[in-house]
Amino acid sequence: MSDNLKTIKELADELGVSKTAINKKVTDRERKLWFSKIGNKFVINEDGQKSIKRMFEGLIENQESQTENLEQKPNSQTENLEQKPNSQTENFRNNNESNADIKYILDIIEYQKEQIKDLQNTKDEQFKQLSNMQNLLDQQQRLALQDKKLLEEYKSENDRLKVLKMPSQETKEEQANIQPQEELETLKEQTRALNDKIKGQEELNNKSSKKWYQFWK
Repeated sequence: MSDNLKTIKELADELGVSKTAINKKVTDRERKLWFSKIGNKFVINEDGQKSIKRMFEGLIENQESQTENLEQKPNSQTENLEQKPNSQTENFRNNNESNADIKYILDIIEYQKEQIKDLQNTKDEQFKQLSNMQNLLDQQQRLALQDKKLLEEYKSENDRLKVLKMPSQETKEEQANIQPQEELETLKEQTRALNDKIKGQEELNNKSSKKWYQFWK
């Protein structure tokens, strides 16, 4: 590979980083300016190499300082590890207890959710039953109103028929006045007929008397 061109792996090995780290640092615009493909490999030009190195300078310095700190204080770290085995065990135990408490709380929450769900289902069922009862009550009220209306219509029709069949008070009074009058007229006619009959009999008797009188004379 040319001295002026390096593959991504070569530059990554030089900087002590991964290829993924370089790809994450480089933007699409920078990739177009610095990267090119030779064969099946991507290479970085000299400008790109310098820029990428500057990107990782701070990271490399931090890594070096951390390495120095680790080299300077190995005993102190070992001492800290030796001094705190019990505390780590206690922390582990406390963490386990905390996890158990969290699991217990989660179980309680889940149980309460189930109870709330059951209550909601019960409320829904009760609401459905109340709705059905309300519908039945409405139907009964409608039927009662219909029965009352039919009864009123029946009474009204019955009263109308009674009025048609029964004569009025005036008609009764007229009939009461007409009947004696008719009987009176009948009696008068019978009396006249009887008088006429008596009168005729008297005339007949008078004629007979005159005949006998003349005979004996």
